[in-house]
Amino acid sequence: MRAYLPITPQDLQDFLKSGSIHAERAFIVDESLLENDVTTSDDQEELEFEVSWSAAVKSREMQDDSAALGFALALDVEPGQVGKTDGNEMALLSDISWSQVQSLLVSESEDPELSWFAPQEIATYLPQWLA
Repeated sequence: MRAYLPITPQDLQDFLKSGSIHAERAFIVDESLLENDVTTSDDQEELEFEVSWSAAVKSREMQDDSAALGFALALDVEPGQVGKTDGNEMALLSDISWSQVQSLLVSESEDPELSWFAPQEIATYLPQWLA
């Protein structure tokens, strides 16, 4: 299952160093939306974008800085890691390992746009995100 984890640059650095992170909640596409509203792959992509954008906005709030960038890690979570869901959020029951990271999405402005970074690119850009 794909999930989007809002994260701060400092937490991202710690995650990269340790290889795992404890998080309580992540954003997901609500299964009822998939069953009822999605008719094309474009619809699915739009729902995924909306959820990843929500995670990036939450990341900004976590940083307590209105000028901060927003960060959302796209993760593949295992069924045993998934707890109770509430709309487009789910509880995470166990730590996330770095191997589950599929990409990082970064919001650089208030506009609903996200830049995509592969997991292997994150360490290269992290110093400028921490500055």
